[in-house]
Amino acid sequence: MSIDRRRLARFTVAAIAVLIHLIAIAALGFSAWMVIRDFPSFTLLPGVVLLAFGVLLLPRPPGLPRYATRLRREDAPHLFAFVDTVAGAVGVPCPALIVLDDRFDADGATTGLLRRRYLRLGVPLFAVLDPGQRTALVAHQLAHFTTGNPLRSGLAGSADLSLANLAAMFEPRSDTALRAFQDEQIVKASLNTAGAGGMRVSGNVANVWYAEMLIRPFLWVLQQISSLGRRALVTLARPDVERAEFAADTVAARTAGSAAALEMLDMLALGEPVVTVLRRHIRATRSDTPDPATWQALAREIRGHATTADPPPFEGHPPITDRVRVLEAQPPLKPALSAATDAAEGVDAELATAYRRLARDLRYG
Repeated sequence: MSIDRRRLARFTVAAIAVLIHLIAIAALGFSAWMVIRDFPSFTLLPGVVLLAFGVLLLPRPPGLPRYATRLRREDAPHLFAFVDTVAGAVGVPCPALIVLDDRFDADGATTGLLRRRYLRLGVPLFAVLDPGQRTALVAHQLAHFTTGNPLRSGLAGSADLSLANLAAMFEPRSDTALRAFQDEQIVKASLNTAGAGGMRVSGNVANVWYAEMLIRPFLWVLQQISSLGRRALVTLARPDVERAEFAADTVAARTAGSAAALEMLDMLALGEPVVTVLRRHIRATRSDTPDPATWQALAREIRGHATTADPPPFEGHPPITDRVRVLEAQPPLKPALSAATDAAEGVDAELATAYRRLARDLRYG
């Protein structure tokens, strides 16, 4: 893509993001008029739906990931020292927050109105990486703060977040009223005897039926608008998103070495197989005791046996196979940071509670 076309794509992404925010404001104003016009009137119900649409579409700062556990520096000094060291090698400030969750993934992003930087580490992934791979993982995530991904910016990022919320909100679901009529207990509770002549539907069930029939067309239109808007935004931003991801992989290779960066990418592609192997091991041993060394050995044994599929249409990352191919095409790089095993042992000791929770979830889940 030429420089002029790249600039045009970035300008179009920003223009779409601004348009989305303007549509949200217009929807709020028009929905308020529909609700109060000749109240109550037939425009009340679509007005309420449009009001929900405008509220969801309004720009909002991203929050911390749901169910993430926030770490304090005094509780995990070795982990924070490790991240400080990697951040110094990458050339970025250490994130203000480090959080843990239960996904086989990691991320570096911002949260709140002040756009505070945080590093999210998925416990299952972090537990099976050796020190060099962990360095590559953290370096890659910290590089996201400097690689210029447009979907991580305040303008386009907030628009993408709003459209993602809309897509989840208006995703087609099965008919509630029909499902209720298929449940014998609900039918018995919802039907009233009309003398000896039979039974009739109660007023509440009828109201639910009519409400679903009335709002279904509006929901379909809003769902199509949100899907088309997000698809256009992501499609136009994809070249810059992929370029930023490849650049972050290069930073990871420069910091931890090409070999560690490639191994880290292999592990990212092994999410489901690794979790399956860990579950079998933990259930076989019948122990919730954290054992990162054994977990890492098990993960190494299944490297190279992963199968990767094309990412979903709204996925921000290019396929891992493409990332591996681009990184392998570059000259091999030696690590700027040496992996310290003793420091990794200190980090594992600080994360023992999280590892124990992971083992318990895999054993009984």
